[in-house]
Amino acid sequence: MHKVHWDDLQYVHAVIEHGSLSAASRALGVNHATVLRRIALLEAAYDIKLFERRNDGYRLLPEGRALLASLKLMDQASARIMRSLALTSKGIEGSFRLATTDSIACLQIPGYLEQLRAVHSSINIEVVVSNNPIDMSLSGAEILIRPGGEMPPDLSGIRAGSIEFCVYGAPDYLKEAAGLPARDLKWLGVAPHFARSTAGEWLFANAQTSFEFSADSFLALASMAARGLGVTMLPDFIGRQTEGLVAVDRMPTGPETGLWVATHKDFRRQSNIETLLNFFAEAIKADDQLGS
Repeated sequence: MHKVHWDDLQYVHAVIEHGSLSAASRALGVNHATVLRRIALLEAAYDIKLFERRNDGYRLLPEGRALLASLKLMDQASARIMRSLALTSKGIEGSFRLATTDSIACLQIPGYLEQLRAVHSSINIEVVVSNNPIDMSLSGAEILIRPGGEMPPDLSGIRAGSIEFCVYGAPDYLKEAAGLPARDLKWLGVAPHFARSTAGEWLFANAQTSFEFSADSFLALASMAARGLGVTMLPDFIGRQTEGLVAVDRMPTGPETGLWVATHKDFRRQSNIETLLNFFAEAIKADDQLGS
């Protein structure tokens, strides 16, 4: 039986992704004839026809569609391997500050630091916690991991993932309040100075404009909700990891915001900072809770 090589399959994948031989050849940096020849050799080796050649491009046949899911997985795995090699090819050392929110610091960062220590053992990281984007930007940290729709002009970074929001509550309270309309539930809200945050805007538009209990911390709101004090809008990665909370299915779909790994523009040219920036961006992309 012939052994399949990714080097052969990438030509098939490129034609699937780009729709034509010419577009695939440009993406791969080879000529048109090379793509055609490599696909023909693969089809001949396995006595299979993958594409129907038409005037408007290449249409994938059923035999080719069966390969599509596997090819995508192989392409993603190949990209991750190359990123990992790039990140671990040169060790970094020194002391750095990382600023982020309390929920990301408590729930996600420890796992990333464990990965970091495995490849960069001579490094010290101080985690600076703030839920105020302004305080975070003024913290003097070299690396910032922060949610937001866009990046402030003084920062440079990578949108590494996204944060989805959902309404959560304690099962006992939800059972007790099963017949109540959404606005009559006991709502836990964000503190007033967070009114323009992603969760704040949703709460004021869909729930209430004043709250019996509120906080400027999603960890605090999650703890209150788990005690049965009410329901609240939470990032999904917090709600799923908080014991005693379940998602409220009858609520409208919650908002979503980006998750950025950034540094101040003055730091961007430093190789150590660039390596750390890429490391945490890749860690988030590989994180099932937050990855894009």
